[in-house]
Amino acid sequence: MAYHWNFSFLFFHYKALLYGCIVMLSLTFLVILLGTALGIILAIMKISPLRPLSLTSSVFIEIFRDLPVVVLLIWFFYFLPLYFNRMVSPFVVSVIALSLYLGAFSAEIFRAGFVSIHKGQIEAAHVLKLSSVQTFWHIIVPLSLKVILPPLAGRYIDTIKTTSLASFITVNELFFQGQNIISQTYRPLEVYTVIGVLYLIIILPLSLLLQRWEHARNKATL
Repeated sequence: MAYHWNFSFLFFHYKALLYGCIVMLSLTFLVILLGTALGIILAIMKISPLRPLSLTSSVFIEIFRDLPVVVLLIWFFYFLPLYFNRMVSPFVVSVIALSLYLGAFSAEIFRAGFVSIHKGQIEAAHVLKLSSVQTFWHIIVPLSLKVILPPLAGRYIDTIKTTSLASFITVNELFFQGQNIISQTYRPLEVYTVIGVLYLIIILPLSLLLQRWEHARNKATL
């Protein structure tokens, strides 16, 4: 039996889809902000000569890289209210869980960038009597960006898609809104098609921009 596609009903639900996009983008922004900061801290700890710091970072990274995102979301969803003895917004839970997840992955990206710097450049900074903080921000970070940015940008794009898993703990992002619409209309194909198109509209330009940037960078290094 032929399936009769009908997208007209979605006109009555555009506000829900728009709201879902706003929540998804807000969640993505906060996760990228906090996850990046955490990743930098973990990377610095991992390359630290102090064994306790390095070991703590390594254990943290290994745990949060190996656990499924859904498990993290559901665990924090139940743990945080017990710990704080009060209700915690599912949105806040998602920000925390996804930031920890992104932080673990981005830490390895930052670490690879930081250790790619030739020791001679760091020694030159010491000759110029730059402090460790000045050396890090003025020498290590700028020189390591060409190693860090491509995989980090890819991880950011993955984060946009990962936010859909926040629907498991009732965050009103795009995927969750789509499920609500399906429960009212019983038209899953049309709803998921539109959700897929919305994700493409958001992600595809970023992916193309990343590809063009990498192409330009590769040409510049030839």
